Amino acid sequence: MATLATTYNARRFPAGQLIWDSPAEVHELEAPERPVAPVKPRAAHRSEFRFPTIKLRPILFAPVNALHRTLQCSLLAAIGLSLGLFGLQFPHSAEWDRAWLIVQLREFADPLLASLAAWARVQWPSPASVSYLPLGLALAVWFARRCSRAIFLPILAVLREPEPAEEEPRRSTFVEELQPLAVDSEQSRECLLKRYREIDGALRAVKRQRCAFLSIDVAGSTEMKQREEELKVGITFRAYMNMLEEIFLEHNAWKQAWTPDGVMVCFHQLDSAVAAAQTVLVRLRTFNRTENLLKTRISVRCGVNAGRVPIFDDSKLEKIAHRVIDITGHMQKCAQTDTLWLSTEVYKQLKDKSGFTSAGKQVDGYKVYQWSPRLTLSEQTSSALGRQEKLGNSDPTWC
Repeated sequence: MATLATTYNARRFPAGQLIWDSPAEVHELEAPERPVAPVKPRAAHRSEFRFPTIKLRPILFAPVNALHRTLQCSLLAAIGLSLGLFGLQFPHSAEWDRAWLIVQLREFADPLLASLAAWARVQWPSPASVSYLPLGLALAVWFARRCSRAIFLPILAVLREPEPAEEEPRRSTFVEELQPLAVDSEQSRECLLKRYREIDGALRAVKRQRCAFLSIDVAGSTEMKQREEELKVGITFRAYMNMLEEIFLEHNAWKQAWTPDGVMVCFHQLDSAVAAAQTVLVRLRTFNRTENLLKTRISVRCGVNAGRVPIFDDSKLEKIAHRVIDITGHMQKCAQTDTLWLSTEVYKQLKDKSGFTSAGKQVDGYKVYQWSPRLTLSEQTSSALGRQEKLGNSDPTWC
């Protein structure tokens, strides 16, 4: 009981609060106080002294550059002096020899050349003939000047501080310009309307090019790939795409936009687009016989349209939205297999209209003309058709 009583002993503080101590705290209170070692005050933190950074490159650049320029000028003057002495050996006016500059030149250069001549075991000045000693000295000094440039220029390039690149001012976008212009007054509304009219006028003034578009798509490609080996499908369609790319290159195609089973092609000339489509339809028959590994023959639909479109050299065909391109796709989707469809307006612009017949249908309000290899084959004589059947070329879609 005495232990329990001492366990919950009370301790009063000057503030008058009563705090119940735990058993551990009671034992700590009953234990004698231990001497506490005096705490030494910490020395104030002293920041390390650092020498200021000194850029040596600009300091060394000035004297090295001055030495380089002085040496270059001195060597250039020595070359001129040597050539001058060499020229004075030829016949000239006697007044030149009495000129102050010539006298000073001889007094300074003749002792040097005499020492050099004694070392080279020649005579200077040579009274009998012309001495080439000054000319040789000029060549030697010129070579020394070139060597000094080769030594000093790399050193100066290292010591020279690079000039800070000028940052181009960032152009604010149209949206950023409009963000601070909230329509909270009539003045801000008029400002926005004015900008809208300016932008609308600029977009309407964009130069449009007259182009022709060709759309080609494989008919029933999804059903064709069913129950076929994946390897054969990949090989066949890769060969089909290579054939189309060769034909487009032959007819000077400008831009191409491919889909898994189709393509949209842009041409500068309408007749090139039509000729490319006709070539595809004609070569496709040979392709199905020689390179098609599938059980089903590949049949395509073609559509052509032409008009003025805002298109540029850096434009991506798949990102251009225009009615001319839309009509091209609609002509292709509505066309029969192995047939080219185009509107009456486009048909009238063709130079070669042979083989085209009226389809008796309309697409987007335009009357349609069609061209197909089937129509050209039907014009052949019956004997020619019989000869094809004997060769095993009977194909219901081409008769």
